[in-house]
Amino acid sequence: MLLRNPIFTSVVVSLFCSQAVMALDLPDSASANDSSADMSAESVNLRSAVNSSEQTVVPEFSKEFSTLTKEILLRGIELERFSLNYRLEAGHQPKFRKLRYFLTQETGAACGLAFEITGVNEFGKGRERPLAINKRHLKNSLSAATTGSIIASAGSCFELSANVVREISNRKKGYDAKSANKFVSAKLHEIDELLARRDQLVNAHSSDPAHDRLVLEGKVLREMRECFVNEYSTFHTSVQSLKVMQNLFYALNATYNAVGATAAGIARNAVDKPKLNGPANILFIISGSLAMATPLITTAGGFVERKVAQRSVERAVHSTTSFKPNEFSSLCEQLKSIPSAGDSTLISSLPATQRFAMYNESNSLFVKQIQNETRTMAHLNKVALQTAELGPAIGSLLMTQGILGTRGYYKYTFRPRKQIDQYYKGAILGTIGTSAAVVGNTAWLLASWSYENKLKKKEQLPEQLIRKRLQHLDDVEKQVQAI
Repeated sequence: MLLRNPIFTSVVVSLFCSQAVMALDLPDSASANDSSADMSAESVNLRSAVNSSEQTVVPEFSKEFSTLTKEILLRGIELERFSLNYRLEAGHQPKFRKLRYFLTQETGAACGLAFEITGVNEFGKGRERPLAINKRHLKNSLSAATTGSIIASAGSCFELSANVVREISNRKKGYDAKSANKFVSAKLHEIDELLARRDQLVNAHSSDPAHDRLVLEGKVLREMRECFVNEYSTFHTSVQSLKVMQNLFYALNATYNAVGATAAGIARNAVDKPKLNGPANILFIISGSLAMATPLITTAGGFVERKVAQRSVERAVHSTTSFKPNEFSSLCEQLKSIPSAGDSTLISSLPATQRFAMYNESNSLFVKQIQNETRTMAHLNKVALQTAELGPAIGSLLMTQGILGTRGYYKYTFRPRKQIDQYYKGAILGTIGTSAAVVGNTAWLLASWSYENKLKKKEQLPEQLIRKRLQHLDDVEKQVQAI
């Protein structure tokens, strides 16, 4: 750089000409000493001018480079902080949701079980003596089943409404899907512009001793940019998928409980008007079918929404997420292995960048941990009828009960003993199904509380992990500000 400096060139020429004159026309000793002293003084002054000129150029570049590097990191911190808060707000669950939802679903299952037990008892007697059936007992049990199904349906409607209200609140805060994608897109655009300006500065000083190191550091910064996109994409798809699964379940649960309540109400009237037994049992088939299909539909809906949300993120950032943890780790290792250039005119922003890069290097593992905990919590948030294991089994039992009742009414219309025998067998299956629902709901609540308390003690709940991450971001931000 000094060789390209015009002041340095004039100094070299002046010194060379002075030495030539001295060789051709040497004065006396005193004059020579005086001339040498004058030249030395002039050289010192010119050298001072060179140093002064360098001090006015290099710090300006260093300041600009430092500012760019700092801004890139600060924009990244801002983007990551947003994605964490987005996950925290958009994925938030009401405090007492588990308890109140358990109470409504348990009430519905318990009332249904009361009807099934009564049905087994009364239909058991009616197989041999149809007139021995106590109609009042059947009516009361069906009234209980109707009331329980209405309560269960209302519980799902309430939770669905709570989700809608929460979504409206998040939209006002900018944590809905559309606003979040818009914010992330804008921040990524800013980061890309800063990265481009930084690359231009580094390329303009290709002769600097730290050039190779800073080029590699630029690659690390670009991988960090992909890391930010990957993290947001992961959180966004997870939140949207869980939201759709929940809303689908609440809607389907409310529907099949409403159908079940209607079926039980018609069946109650059928005690006095037997011709209503056919329509009542058909409705029981529909209710059981919906209960059986609910976990399958919610799972499929969550899968589709995950794909849709992923595509929406890709459209927002104008690219697919291509973060590669192994490649990022390799770049960080290469960056650490390059020795520091002490005579570089470029500032060394590596210490802060490296700390932040190493922090983000664990991002993929951290995200997987969040995903695992979120997936487990989502699984525990499913009541017995929704779980992939119990849902289809319970629903199929209730559907079979309806099929047997329909078959008994239409096939054995004028053979009451055969007809009641079909009702009896259906009631046995219904007892097994509703018993499993009652036990499953209780087991779900106890297992959920136990699991949450265990994670809470270890400070490993998703909310706790995210809050720790946010606190750590504050510390990293202070380090970056020190550049």
